[in-house]
Amino acid sequence: MLDELKSNLGNVMRAYQDEGVEIPEHLWEQGCLIYLAEQAVEAGDETGFLLALNELVGGDTFIA
Repeated sequence: MLDELKSNLGNVMRAYQDEGVEIPEHLWEQGCLIYLAEQAVEAGDETGFLLALNELVGGDTFIA
């Protein structure tokens, strides 16, 4: 799952670069959160993994 997210994010970032447009900050933040989730998996840290995924999908933001 994380590999697919990372791959998709990489594709989006490359598309911005190919168009000569600056990569938006929120995409860099998503990359950092995917990295944190990967590190939590490697460490066996379920809580850290869940926290990273929660932030990745919007944290405490609720849109009706």
